[in-house]
Amino acid sequence: MENPTPHHVVRCASCFQNFDAMEAAFCQCLAAERTLVCPHCNRCFCKASIGYKRQFWTGAPRELSLRKQADHAVPHVPFATPAAATAADAAALKRPLVLLCEDEPGIRMVATKVIEGLGFGVLIARNGSEGLELARSHRPDLVLTDALMPKLDGREMAKQLRADPDLGKVPIVVMTSLYTGVKYRLEAQRHAKVDDYLDKPIDIAQLTTVLTRHLGPSRA
Repeated sequence: MENPTPHHVVRCASCFQNFDAMEAAFCQCLAAERTLVCPHCNRCFCKASIGYKRQFWTGAPRELSLRKQADHAVPHVPFATPAAATAADAAALKRPLVLLCEDEPGIRMVATKVIEGLGFGVLIARNGSEGLELARSHRPDLVLTDALMPKLDGREMAKQLRADPDLGKVPIVVMTSLYTGVKYRLEAQRHAKVDDYLDKPIDIAQLTTVLTRHLGPSRA
């Protein structure tokens, strides 16, 4: 006889109602560590306090932790370097084309699904240096970049793109989990001249709204 699935009743960080975490689905936020969706208010706790998250996972049963590991697992996909991508026929890439610059594999995976689901093409860079190289070789219709990345900061990359006469008018959207204050948003808009500034974790609805605002309605 199989052991029944255990219950793990928790209180939602948003609506404060109790729900069984063992039966809840993981959210699809653009975050390195996604969280569970409350069935009452349909909100996750990605933006809850660190204390809430720590307490939640500390008290979680082993079965839930295993579910988390499986949900967050990123399948290994050979990464096409900028050099390899440049060798391809740029004209064959689907347009509108989004250049996604993100060093976190899990976030890249979710964001790519959203972009492709909207019917847009996507190129991927793991840091700002790769992003600049791909932008100059493929001239994307929009750049979606993390703020903090290895080799070249996303905001510095944005400044260099703005200074490029061929890329200066390409819409740039910066994502960040650290620089979330109003002063950082204004600084990014003033110095890097970015078009949109999204606080991580970003849900699919937010990203969809921003992409369609700059690239038009869904092509899906």
